Amino acid sequence: MATTQTLIDRVRMELGDTSRSFVERLYPDGTTNRFLLSYNPLDGASVVVTLDGDDITADASVEESTGVLVLTDIPAANSVLLVNGNHYRYFKDSEIELFANTAILEHTAKRTDSLGRTITIGNLPALEEYPVALYATTLALYTLATDASFDIDISAPDGVMIPRSERYRQLMDIISVRKEQYRELCVQLGIGMFSIDVFSLRRISKTTNRYVPVYKPQEVDDKSVSQRVELSNPTYGDANVAWPTENGQLTSYQDIAFEASVTFTGDYTDFSFIAQLVTQRGSIQVVRTFDLTVDEVDGTYTANLSLDRDATLRLPNRCWWQVMSVDDVTEETTEIIAGDFFSRKNYTAIL
Repeated sequence: MATTQTLIDRVRMELGDTSRSFVERLYPDGTTNRFLLSYNPLDGASVVVTLDGDDITADASVEESTGVLVLTDIPAANSVLLVNGNHYRYFKDSEIELFANTAILEHTAKRTDSLGRTITIGNLPALEEYPVALYATTLALYTLATDASFDIDISAPDGVMIPRSERYRQLMDIISVRKEQYRELCVQLGIGMFSIDVFSLRRISKTTNRYVPVYKPQEVDDKSVSQRVELSNPTYGDANVAWPTENGQLTSYQDIAFEASVTFTGDYTDFSFIAQLVTQRGSIQVVRTFDLTVDEVDGTYTANLSLDRDATLRLPNRCWWQVMSVDDVTEETTEIIAGDFFSRKNYTAIL
């Protein structure tokens, strides 16, 4: 089983960025408590600081990226600071960890283990540790290449030329080789972003214009309940229009009673209120009507919306909720507060 530290160690080995020890002696002048070390980035946890032979590590901190040592107090002039610890060539641990986490997210996207759980570093198969480390190494090399891209060639009047841009070209060549190595492993092992997936085309009923559900195949002697395949639905080019609302999005769960509270302000004397779900913003087609109670304190209204368990069974995946004021005289309705309403389905097989 992979761990964050094992991935960090693998990436450092691939980059040639393993830790190196250092010892540095400093001579304070009695005017500052900040000292620039000759090494960076540092492994802050490994740094030990002594002042005239006394351990003052607890009263010191280091800036890992820049290699700056900061003491709580200003040491006296003519004293001797001795600093030792480990440093790296390119990246500190937190940066390598970021590359590793990003590589895992992209390498395992849309994949689950045999139990249907999302693959994380905790259940990443041992076989995939090296490909993930390769991809994390590629991400780290891209960072180094970006830094090298700002170097320009130097030409001197005496004909001497320093091709500093060559470092960028070498890094891009290494990246190409590493990417191809990662792709080859993914193709041969059937893992990662280059794995070959098998899909089933979905059918749409001509009579209802609804998707026909797809279930995972099972062994002939497996009598357990069929598992529905969770497939993402295409958007068909639909663009959701942004709509400024207060407490904008509400979510209900199928077969569970729904409750929510929203607040609004204003003068609604001689007005009553209704709350309802409509198919979409601006529609007059009502999906459900909420059970509604409204409390008012100092001009602030709190609307309590609720649906019983049965009312949540057949809601659309997305619709529009709205609290409206009703003029008690003219019966004119005005939307006060509204927003998107999402319903999470609990799919069950019908045998």
